[in-house]
Amino acid sequence: MMRRASPARIPHGAQRGFSLLEMLVAVALFAVASALAWGGMRALVKAQEQSARITVQLGRLQFAIGLLERDLTAAARRGVRDPYGASLPAFEGAAQRMEFTRFGQANPLALPRSELERVAWLRREDRLLRLRWTVLDRAPSSRPVEDELLEGIDSLELVFLDESGREHRQWPPPGGVHGELPRGLRVRMEVGDFGEIERMLDLPVEPAP
Repeated sequence: MMRRASPARIPHGAQRGFSLLEMLVAVALFAVASALAWGGMRALVKAQEQSARITVQLGRLQFAIGLLERDLTAAARRGVRDPYGASLPAFEGAAQRMEFTRFGQANPLALPRSELERVAWLRREDRLLRLRWTVLDRAPSSRPVEDELLEGIDSLELVFLDESGREHRQWPPPGGVHGELPRGLRVRMEVGDFGEIERMLDLPVEPAP
């Protein structure tokens, strides 16, 4: 009688190879995991970049408000002349711009000159600017130095308060004294990343020269 051949047996301890289907499934799973990991990494980097940008913008915002407060608390009752010789009040302002004289101009070399300085604050497009002149009474060639303090300013509103606490949209108000300073300033800004910001700032009570 003929004997039936027994099936071949895999020796004990021998490793069985992957089939093509198993390899395709493994490659697909690896691709999905890599895509998810890459997406998560990109989201993390983007969040870190946004956080760093907001931190820088917050620092610039705090610096700008602090500088504005220092300027206002040093305001002086000293009018100036424009390049054509016309008299300008010690403090003049409108909805998105103000210009005034202040004490405390830096003089590191102790030069024989005034310690007063003429400055202006205004919004131009989406930027908050501070202008400063090297002279008080300007010549036709006088040009201000412009410092950009903030960007992303969607709106700016300046409101001036008199001694009685009444609000004015311009300064000097109609019928006001040419050298009079406002007693307070309300600043309202819309800043892109921070929304609406409102500050109430006081001005000094200075005797007229």
